[in-house]
Amino acid sequence: ALNHEQAPARLHWLATLLMDALKRHHGAAQVTNVDVPGLVAELANHLSPSRLQAILGDVCHIREQLMSVTGINRELLITDLLLRIEHYLQPGVVLPVPHL
Repeated sequence: ALNHEQAPARLHWLATLLMDALKRHHGAAQVTNVDVPGLVAELANHLSPSRLQAILGDVCHIREQLMSVTGINRELLITDLLLRIEHYLQPGVVLPVPHL
C-alpha cells in the first residue's frame, strides 16, 4: 500500500540500503544493514554511484516531505518517487547533479 502510515520508516530503510551500496562502491567496511549483505551487494553491482546518489537524494527528499508536511498526499508522493526511480534506471538518462 502506497498510502501507509509507516512510509517514512520504510523510506529510511531504503535510504540506508542505498547508502550501504554507495559505501560498498567506495570500499567502506562498515555498513548499516549487516543482515542483508546480498541485497546491498546486488544494489552496488547493478547501480552506478551516480544512480544510487540520485535515487538516494529523491528518497530522502520525499521522506522529509512526508514527515514535515501535514496532510500531504502520501500516495501521490510515493508514486512520483517510483516513477522518478524508474526514469533514473533507464539507459542514457541524464541524472540530477547532487547538491551535497
